[in-house]
Amino acid sequence: MNDSDLRARLSTLHTALLCDVMDGLGFRTSAFDKGIRPIESNQKLAGPAFTIRCQAVDKPPEEPYQQLLAAFAELRAGDVIVLQCGDQVSAMWGELLSTAAVAKGAVGAVMDGATRDVQQILELGFPVFSCGFSPLDSAGRQEVIDYDVEVECGNIRVRPRDWIMGDIMGVIVIPAELVEQAVTLAVEKDAGESTVRDELLRGDEIGEVFARHGIL
Repeated sequence: MNDSDLRARLSTLHTALLCDVMDGLGFRTSAFDKGIRPIESNQKLAGPAFTIRCQAVDKPPEEPYQQLLAAFAELRAGDVIVLQCGDQVSAMWGELLSTAAVAKGAVGAVMDGATRDVQQILELGFPVFSCGFSPLDSAGRQEVIDYDVEVECGNIRVRPRDWIMGDIMGVIVIPAELVEQAVTLAVEKDAGESTVRDELLRGDEIGEVFARHGIL
């Protein structure tokens, strides 16, 4: 499956379903910290990770934003930006970075810190998942130090090109080498759950339904 096919299939699924599949594959650390939430409940995202690592600073560097600008030059259409933030106080993300990301064709951003310019981002329609909001600028507080490297975001390690999926329940990572298998299994599981749901709705006893399908 190419990236477009994977994204289309993931758009019909949800994170809890994928987590169940990942558990079955022996990958039980797929969910980011539950404090990372979409800035609006109906936002969803799915795509390969473009990783950015930040660190805390106590003053603006002589040449600010150099690594951030270099990172955006490498950003690809369809990417999900994954930010390992440098602090929990200032906002590493805002309206202008969202606008630049949209122009590059990115499909969302996930961070273990704060975002700002929330109303403007909502109007832009760009999915952003963060730990909360802050009006404080990151300038002189945190700075991008590297990109397209393994990061730790929301207590989960993410490698470049691992797949990221987010919805109202949270954010998960699917290792790149497992994504096709995980999506195929999730589609099958979704069909099975639909059958179970229909049988429960018609009044079948839950124990009998579980015995038939092994799904609950």
